Amino acid sequence: MDKIKTISLCWLVFLTAFFLGIYVHDAEVWPYNFLKKIKNFTTGHIAEELSLLEKIENDLNYKPSRHIKINSFEKGFDSKKYKELKGLKLNPRRKKPNIFLADNAPEGYRVIYGTFDFDKTLHGAVMIDPEGRLSHVWHISQEGSEWAHPKDTNIFPHGLEIAPDGSIVTAFDSGNSINKYDYCGNILWRLKGKFHHSIDFEGEDAIWSWRDSEITDSYKFNLTKIDFHTGKILKEIPWQEIMDANPDIDIFGILQKDTSEGSTWLSEPWHPNDIDPLPKKLEQYYPGFSAGDLLISLRNPNLIFIMDQDTLKVKWWRQGLVRRQHDPDWNDKGTITIFNNNMHRGYSNITELNPFTYEYEIIVNGETYNFYTWWRGKHEMMPNGGVLITSSDQGRVFETDVNGDITFEFLNTYGDNQEYLAISEARFLPKNFFKELPQCE
Repeated sequence: MDKIKTISLCWLVFLTAFFLGIYVHDAEVWPYNFLKKIKNFTTGHIAEELSLLEKIENDLNYKPSRHIKINSFEKGFDSKKYKELKGLKLNPRRKKPNIFLADNAPEGYRVIYGTFDFDKTLHGAVMIDPEGRLSHVWHISQEGSEWAHPKDTNIFPHGLEIAPDGSIVTAFDSGNSINKYDYCGNILWRLKGKFHHSIDFEGEDAIWSWRDSEITDSYKFNLTKIDFHTGKILKEIPWQEIMDANPDIDIFGILQKDTSEGSTWLSEPWHPNDIDPLPKKLEQYYPGFSAGDLLISLRNPNLIFIMDQDTLKVKWWRQGLVRRQHDPDWNDKGTITIFNNNMHRGYSNITELNPFTYEYEIIVNGETYNFYTWWRGKHEMMPNGGVLITSSDQGRVFETDVNGDITFEFLNTYGDNQEYLAISEARFLPKNFFKELPQCE
């Protein structure tokens, strides 16, 4: 009899704990948030392949392990061409970055945004002058936010825009703010929200970025237009509205599981990562499209499309040309260039597509440059016909000319054993880009 009572009591405890766990999960009451933090910590970021010890040393700020990448891309690497970038005030635990600048490289400034492990902050942006010397540093951090926020050790720089007055706007993956700094590093405004992946100007007064939504029926993200000067939200387009505005095409429903009773979405069916408005000055090269039309990238369905931002109608799309791409861009040739991550296929590349004829070519073959990043990445067409490429997962920026020769390279070297700190993106700025920069202390 005692044995039966003991077994019954054990079952009662088990069932009570089981149903209590269901209630805690569904109602999100204590200790839900605590357990969620533990899960997030042990799982980490999707791009991490770290041991529990490495995560702990990162979160205790002993070593920025979550931001370090192990690479062996220096095939044919000639160390004599590279020099250490001097003048950076870095944490002594890391090595200095290495830089190469050819004599025939386009004259201008190069701004690089990422993880640097400065003496003041973990993240930031550095500017290199036309002679290849350090020109300026912006220290970037969420630590001063007035609301609860993740530590800088657990956020990942992703999203940058820069203005002629030297001010910059930055965002993070896994962060909860978008931030504007003046040239001297003072915060001009912060906007609460999970902004990520890209920031792009529309004209001189507004920027676009992705923002995760707290409204469940919007599929959890919005296209967000922000006043560059004030940080005020000018327009938000929930993803649900784009789905509803285009019922006659089904380019968004690729990643669904279908049954006789209906369809359900597979995990993360879209992964949006870029919004690029068509500039007025380039409108003439794209007949049928209008200034302000949005060139949008959805990584997971291998989809890029162009949409009217007012009617939300999709005007054009291309699916399957590239694999898990980032950063499609307009240009003055009337084509679209795309950063093709080419995930898990050995090398990334830059692909150029004619949106009217659908003809395409690979203009930078990653195999030639040992260039591969399975996640993130940016590119920019250069005035000399070359391409500026940010290989984020390699902690590397390099620039080619029209002949395919490397004219600039930046290696964010961290330590021995092929360790590099990740880089979000790089920008090329002509020598006359800045207007009346302030004097900073």
